[in-house]
Amino acid sequence: MTVVQAGRQTQWMTKGDDPWQVFVCHVPPEAQSVYYVGLPLRLDLRPDAITTILSERVTDYFDRLSHGAYHPVFSVGGEVTIASTDEPQACVDKALADVGDKAHGVFVVADAEHNATQPGGSANAGSPCATPPCPASTTRRFVYVGAADFSSDWAGDPPMDLIEHELGHALGWPHSGSAETAGDPHTSALDVMSNSAAPRMTEPERRDAPDTLAINRLAAGWLPQSAVEDVPPAGSSLTLQPSAGTSGTRLAVIALDDHRFLTVELLVAEGFDSHLPASGVAVHLVDTGGAERTQTPIVGLPPFDDLLTAGETLSSNGWSIAVADGWRVTMTPLDDLRTVST
Repeated sequence: MTVVQAGRQTQWMTKGDDPWQVFVCHVPPEAQSVYYVGLPLRLDLRPDAITTILSERVTDYFDRLSHGAYHPVFSVGGEVTIASTDEPQACVDKALADVGDKAHGVFVVADAEHNATQPGGSANAGSPCATPPCPASTTRRFVYVGAADFSSDWAGDPPMDLIEHELGHALGWPHSGSAETAGDPHTSALDVMSNSAAPRMTEPERRDAPDTLAINRLAAGWLPQSAVEDVPPAGSSLTLQPSAGTSGTRLAVIALDDHRFLTVELLVAEGFDSHLPASGVAVHLVDTGGAERTQTPIVGLPPFDDLLTAGETLSSNGWSIAVADGWRVTMTPLDDLRTVST
């Protein structure tokens, strides 16, 4: 499967300890960037305090998400200052200039909030390197966020969902949900890589993001091939186990052509997915033919949390996907035509 081959190239970043250095970026009050202009407030942020929060909260999230396969390790980096004419990327560039040789990435927090019209953060998995694991100074791997999630408004209990989303990008995961060309591509409640704040919309006390899709686990090397069923052209029937679990068939893949396929998985409304109305089967159209993998949910409408349950059938892309009791899923080709028609 194409996504597996691509994932193997970056699994040095997604398995075992992943060292990050934490930096605070000081933004001048007179900053002219559209990200900061008109927002004079500057928070008193310190790298050591942020490192403590990330180590307690974000490390635990990814330990649980990966069932212990991936362990981000945060340490204090330092502080950098940008000029009034600089953009947020200058924060990242200055941190990368100061990062230690053993860090695989820099985690940068600006002391300024972002304007509401601008993204809350950004991230990059970095450039390929010849002999991994490679230092951040070589790959330029980073996560950057504004100060909003560290505001005193959170009374010492800041949300980590945006940070977890951006760290997912630093693992090589793309967005999932609506197309990137849409007004808001973060419309799905099913994945940390879409609307990472979805749990807080139904459970205000939540601070972590949702779980992630099985296709991301597969790319990261957290899901063994034995847990994946490649559906033959004639179709098949199987019993799905929860994709966030540790055993059984957790992902069914229906090939449409050499770069498009449907993924079928069971999401259970517990743990990181306790915000879902009910457990059910999710189906995504995955396309690896472009510059970045796309992962589009095709069950229901945004936020796509009305999943398939027993007695329901989805017909899409030339296939019928029927769910029976006990999460028995039967996948049958409707005809030999493989076109995108949802």
